[in-house]
Amino acid sequence: MSKLFEYLGRNLKIAWKSVFHGFRQYLCFFIALIIVQVLFGMVSVSNDNNSHVEHDLYSAEYDYDIALTNLNYDQMRFIIDDDLAQYKSDRIYELVRMDEYTNQVANEERFDLFLKFIKSTDFSLGRFESKYVKQLDLYKTNEYTVFKSPLVTFSDSIRNNTFTFIIISAVLLVLCSFLLNSLYKIRLNQYKFQYGIYLTFGADFKMLFGIAFWEMFVILAVTFIPSMGISTVVSYFIFKDTTQSFVFNGWTILKTLLFSLAVIVIAVWTPMKLMAIKKPMSMIISEDNSNLVSSPRSSVSIFGEKFPRRYEFYSMWRFRKYEAQLLTTAIVFCAVFIMGLYMADIYNTNLEYPRPQFVLDLTDSGFEYDAGFSNELNSMEGVKAVEIDDNSTEAINLSSHVIFDSSRALFMSGTIRYEGSVVMKNGDLNVTNSVVYTAMNDDQLGLLRDYTYSGDLDCINTPGYVIVGDSVSNVRKIDFRVGDKIYIAEKTGQVRAVDTQRTGNALLQEQIKYFRFQYREFTIGAVIYDVPCDSLPVYMGFSDYESVTGKTPTGKILNVYVDSDFNNSETNRLYGELKDWARYYGDIDVTNRDTVLNASVSREKHYGELYIVASLLVLCISPLVWFFSQALYYKKRENEFNILQAMGAVLREIRAIYLQGGLSMAVMSLLVSVGLSYLGSYLLFLVYNVVMPHLTGEHVRYIFYMPWYAILASVALSVACGFLSAYFPYRGYRRYRRTLENGGGGKEFEDG
Repeated sequence: MSKLFEYLGRNLKIAWKSVFHGFRQYLCFFIALIIVQVLFGMVSVSNDNNSHVEHDLYSAEYDYDIALTNLNYDQMRFIIDDDLAQYKSDRIYELVRMDEYTNQVANEERFDLFLKFIKSTDFSLGRFESKYVKQLDLYKTNEYTVFKSPLVTFSDSIRNNTFTFIIISAVLLVLCSFLLNSLYKIRLNQYKFQYGIYLTFGADFKMLFGIAFWEMFVILAVTFIPSMGISTVVSYFIFKDTTQSFVFNGWTILKTLLFSLAVIVIAVWTPMKLMAIKKPMSMIISEDNSNLVSSPRSSVSIFGEKFPRRYEFYSMWRFRKYEAQLLTTAIVFCAVFIMGLYMADIYNTNLEYPRPQFVLDLTDSGFEYDAGFSNELNSMEGVKAVEIDDNSTEAINLSSHVIFDSSRALFMSGTIRYEGSVVMKNGDLNVTNSVVYTAMNDDQLGLLRDYTYSGDLDCINTPGYVIVGDSVSNVRKIDFRVGDKIYIAEKTGQVRAVDTQRTGNALLQEQIKYFRFQYREFTIGAVIYDVPCDSLPVYMGFSDYESVTGKTPTGKILNVYVDSDFNNSETNRLYGELKDWARYYGDIDVTNRDTVLNASVSREKHYGELYIVASLLVLCISPLVWFFSQALYYKKRENEFNILQAMGAVLREIRAIYLQGGLSMAVMSLLVSVGLSYLGSYLLFLVYNVVMPHLTGEHVRYIFYMPWYAILASVALSVACGFLSAYFPYRGYRRYRRTLENGGGGKEFEDG
C-alpha cells in the first residue's frame, strides 16, 4: 500500500508542476473538462429527477396497482374473500374500492375491483397472474380484463429512463472524447521536439500515456467540484418549475467522476499510442506541424509574385491539411449545437402529437360502429374525434400494388419501373407495393382535416376517387397532384408461385411477372402532405375499399381523441362517462391509455430544456478549438514572419498575411458550418422519421427544418472565430515583435 501511495504522490506531484508551470498551454483543457463534467453532471442529475417526478405523478393519480373490470358475482366474491390466502401473511393485496353496476345486455350485476399490493410489486404481480387469474377463469361466464396501473409497470419506466440515460451518456462519451482527443492532438503536433526528446531517453507508450493521463487527472481534480456545483445549479433551474421537489443523488458524483476518467483515458490513449511508435530523431528534426504541410509537386518562385497576397495563398495551400482538420473539428460542435436544438424541437413535437386517450373494443359486444355510436360519442364533452382503427389493409398482404406516372416519382423514391403490359396508358409508369388502403367515410374525414392538404377531402364520397399521401416512412417520395390517375391492382390469378424468400421490390417484380391482375383506375381528389405513415397512404370510400381488398369495412376497434387542453381530472371524468356508456351496451372494453398523464410526465422531465442547455455548452467548445489551435499555429509561424521582415517586408504586409488568413478561414467556416449543420440535422430527421418508427411501432411525423436563429448564431460564431483567431495572434505578434527573443532588434519597428 505504501508503494501505491508513493507512486500516486510522485506522479501527481510531477503532473501538478507540469500543468501549473505551463498553465497557458493547459488552459483550454481546464475549460474543456469543465464543459465535459457539467454536461454529464446535468444528464445524471436530470435522470434521477425524471424517475422521481414520474413516480410521484403516477402515485398522485393512481391509488391502486391493478383493476379487475367486468367481473361477475362469483369472481367478485373470490377476490374479496381471497380463498387462496390461508393465513394473513399469505395476503398480497387489499381492496381499495369496488364499483357495482348492471350489464344491460346480459341483465346481471357486474363489478370493478381496484386492488393495492401489500407486498413487493414483482412478487405480488407474479403470484396474482400465476394463481389468481387461473382461479378467476374457473368462474368465467363473461370477458373480464386485468388493467395494470403505471405503478405496477413503473419498473418498465425505470428501464426506459435508464436506457435513455445510457444512450445520451454514450453520445456524450463519443463527443467529449472527440473534443479532448482533438485538443490533445493539436498540442502534440506543436510540441514534437519535446516528445522527441522523451523518446530519445527511452520513453515508451506506458510512460507517455502515464504523463498525459496524470496531467489530465490533475486538471480533472481541480475542476471537478466547481463543475459538479455548476451542473447541479443548472439542473435545479431546469427542474424549478416542476410540481415535485428537486432531488440530488450522491451516486451522481461517482458516475460523473468515472465518466470523466473514461473520457481522458480514451482521449489520450490513441495520440500517445501513435507517438510511441515514431522514431525519436524524426520527431526532433521535423518541423512542428510538418505532418499537416503538403509540399507542392512543382517549385514556384515567389519572388516575382505580388507580396503578400500571392505568398499567403501559397501558404494556405501548403497548410490545407491543417485548415481542413481545424475546420471540421471546430465546426462539428456548431453542427451538434444545431442538432441539439432540433432535438429539443423533436421532443416538443412528440409531446404535442395527437394520440388516442381511450381505446374502445366492441368485438365481444356484437355491435359495430355506426352513426348512432358516432353521435353519442362525439356529443360527450371533450371528445375531439373517434377513429376506426381496423379499417386498413397493407397492399403487400393482398399481393396488390399501385401504378402511377413515373414523372411523379422523386429522387430516391424507392419505386420501380412498371414492366407489365396490362395497364393501357401512354408514357412511362412506376409501381410500388409499399401502400396501405384505408376505408373512410364522412365521420372519419375530420381526422384528416388537421393535416396540410390540397384538393377536396369529400371526394371519396364519389366512387373512383381517392385521397393519397405523398410520403413513405414519413419522407416525401412522390409528387402527386390533384387530378392525377393511379391504378390499383387486384389479383385475379397466377401463372406460377413466386419465391417467398424475396421481399420488397424483388418480390413485386416477380408478382407482376407471374400473377394476373386487373387494374382499377382511380382519380386523386386530394393529396395530404404531412400525414404520418410507414407505407404510402391511400384513402377511399367504403365501397371502393371493399372492392379493392375484398373486406367489408367494420368498426370494432375505436380510438378516442380528446381536446388538446385536457387535464388529468377532466380525463378521469370522461373515462367514467365512457365506462357508463360501454356498460349500457354490454361487453365493450374501455382502455385508458393515459395519454394526457404521460404527456404531463414527459413535460415534467424537461428534456427539451436539457437539450437546449447542453447545446449551448457544446457551442462553447467551438471557439475553444479555434483559438487554441490558431494561437499555436501562428506562434510557430512567427520565425517565418521575422525572416520576411529581415528580407524587407514591413509590418503592414505582415498584418496583411494575418488578415488574409483570417478572412479565408472565415469564408471557409461559413460554407463548412452550413454544410455540416444541414447534414447533421437531416440525419436526425431520417433517424426519427424512418428508423425510430420501426423500433417504437408508432409513426410520428417530424418536419425537417434548420432553426434560422441557430444557423445565424452558428455561422456568426464560426465566421467570427475564423477571423479573430488569426487577428488576435497578430496583435500579440505586433506587441512583442521588438523583443530579441522574437528576432527583433530590441526596439519598435515602423508600420510603413
